[in-house]
Amino acid sequence: MKRTLLAFVAVIGIASATHSAVAAPQIGFRVFENNVMQGGTITSGNGVLSASIATPRFSVVTGSAVGNPVIAPPSFTAQTTTISSATNFGAGPNTIRIEFTQTDVPSLSAGGLFARLASTMTANFLVLGALIDTITISNFADANNSLFGQNIALGSQVFSNTGANSSPTFITNLSLPNTLFSETIVFTAVFLGGGAGLQAASQIVAVPEPATLGLFGIGLLGLGLLRRARRQA
Repeated sequence: MKRTLLAFVAVIGIASATHSAVAAPQIGFRVFENNVMQGGTITSGNGVLSASIATPRFSVVTGSAVGNPVIAPPSFTAQTTTISSATNFGAGPNTIRIEFTQTDVPSLSAGGLFARLASTMTANFLVLGALIDTITISNFADANNSLFGQNIALGSQVFSNTGANSSPTFITNLSLPNTLFSETIVFTAVFLGGGAGLQAASQIVAVPEPATLGLFGIGLLGLGLLRRARRQA
């Protein structure tokens, strides 16, 4: 029995060592005003990103994101705050799109022990919220590990200023052929006038498989039997 338990611990240890050996992903941030990118792409390689960009019609567009190695992959969380400018805003609706991405997420997290990803979104209409038509939050994965890749939809929610400010939890099963993949969170808001503001956030986390929970249950049972055997010895 002791040999069996040691083998179980060794397998878990090897998996952890493999997981920790993966290099930290790159986190990216970019902003589009009316589908035109503003200010280029801002990136970070230490697991944390904080940035601010001004556009012709929006005076403050800020964003922050946290990923691996600060939080274990495939977890990824992002938040943005947008305040539109009352100057030179122009007539009619204007759209702001904020994108966050993290690359080099190990597919062991989504295709091995953890085969599913869960996405949640929240949105708040702040200053002059009636001047914001909608806020759409969409989460994606990309099997090609592309920066801002969006070829696998994880979930999407549209918010209005008269509806709920949080989404249900979207559960997505992934089949990833490559060792690494990327995750992207996209915030899109349609502003009807200047001076309005919003705050929105989203996160992507792993959902343990029942088989994984069973494996850990067997391990705990084995530890319990070992303790019992020692007491009887």
